[in-house]
Amino acid sequence: MKWEDVRQAFPKQWVLIEVAQAYTNDESERILEEITPLKKFSNSPEAIRVYQELHRENPTRELYILHTSRENPNIIKSGQV
Repeated sequence: MKWEDVRQAFPKQWVLIEVAQAYTNDESERILEEITPLKKFSNSPEAIRVYQELHRENPTRELYILHTSRENPNIIKSGQV
């Protein structure tokens, strides 16, 4: 799915997404070309809890929690941990 599709499918929701295809542009912004919504949430603390569980199980998955009120994801890559 594209971000626009996720926004339409889950209006005014927190959504945990997994990136299927993306790249980083010259401004260090992640451009999400294809994403999969994993779960929707009405509040961010619950979304963070589920994110932490999934990340603990498999830290190589590229997961983000975003609110669908955002027109663009605007994810800036800050460097390697």
